[in-house]
Amino acid sequence: MPAAEKKTQASTPISRHQRGYMLVELIIGIVVFGVALVLISTTLFPMFAKSANPHFEARAAALGQAVMNQVLARQFDRNSDPNGSRWRCDEDVEALLAQGIISPNPVPVCTPTPTPPPLSAKEGFIATEDYIGCWGDLGSCPRTHRGALDTLIGGTADDYRGFTVDINVVYDNSTFDDSTGNSKLYKRIDLYVDTGQFGRFDFTAYRSNF
Repeated sequence: MPAAEKKTQASTPISRHQRGYMLVELIIGIVVFGVALVLISTTLFPMFAKSANPHFEARAAALGQAVMNQVLARQFDRNSDPNGSRWRCDEDVEALLAQGIISPNPVPVCTPTPTPPPLSAKEGFIATEDYIGCWGDLGSCPRTHRGALDTLIGGTADDYRGFTVDINVVYDNSTFDDSTGNSKLYKRIDLYVDTGQFGRFDFTAYRSNF
C-alpha cells in the first residue's frame, strides 16, 4: 500500500456514533434509574400490597352483618318471654293483667349484668348475652375465648379462615330518651371482625326490651 494512502487512513477522525459512553453520562443514567425505582417502590408497590383490601373488607362486612343479625334475632334477655313478646322482663305484672296478658307473677327481672353462660352449657344461643366473647382461633383472641368460628356461624366458617369475631353486650341507658327510668330497656351490641393483616371492622347495634 502506498505511503500516502496509509497516511490518509491514519488521519481519518473517529465517527461520533462510534464513541463509547462517557463516565458522566453513565452516572447520570444510574441516578435517573435510581430515582425511577424509588418512585415506583413508593407509589406502585404499596398499591399492589393493598389490592386485596376491598376483598377482605367485603368479606368482613358480610360476616359482621350475618353475625349481628343472628344476635339481634335472639331474646333480649334470658328472663324474657321465650314464646314471643307477650311480656318482658322487668315489666309490671299489674299492667299486664289489666291488658289480659297472661304472665308469670311476679314477672322475672332482667339479668343485672349481661354475662355469657358457662362454656360447658349445652343450651345454645338463647339471649343476646350468650354471644359475649371471642370467637375464632385461640391464639388470635385478645380476651376470653369462647369457641371456634364454626361454633358461631356453622360450616360457612371455612370461608373465613384467619378471621376473629369479638362480641360484647352491655346495657345502655344514655343513647335513647326514656321516661320510665328503667336502665335495662336497651342493650348495645358491640361486634368487631378482625381479618388479621387486613384490618379490623367494627359494628354496633341496639336491642330493646320488646
